[in-house]
Amino acid sequence: MLKNEKVMRVRNSRKSYFPIYLMIFILVLTITIIKISGKELNKFALEVVLAFSAALIIFTEIHRLRTFYEINESSLIHSQGIFSRVTRKVDLTAISDADSKQTAWQRMLDYGDVDARLFSADSTLSIKNINDPEKFANFLESKMNKKRISIS
Repeated sequence: MLKNEKVMRVRNSRKSYFPIYLMIFILVLTITIIKISGKELNKFALEVVLAFSAALIIFTEIHRLRTFYEINESSLIHSQGIFSRVTRKVDLTAISDADSKQTAWQRMLDYGDVDARLFSADSTLSIKNINDPEKFANFLESKMNKKRISIS
């Protein structure tokens, strides 16, 4: 992380969609093996597999791109939506602490979740499936501390 970095913006990691991409790969590989082996392949089945694979890629990318999280000098922002957008802005002074969480699978692929706990009413803002969640949590805490020092 750069010392003078003022804003960090992240999206859901593509790594979290690995099972879907693996399924697409297996489907395309199966079709390829059938074609190479010279066996007869139903044209309709080929079209269905290709359309299904394309649709899965498009939907996973739309799902991934519709959500982003940003930490700036004053707030943590969670924004969702493509055509219409819902944005939640939380002042850094309203956050008590942040924890990063990773399952064994997520640790291997270096992505995970960060929970930012708020002082008000025991609520939590969950940042899901981002790359390097520990870096994000550390950046968030450094911005929280910097803002608290500037206020006092």
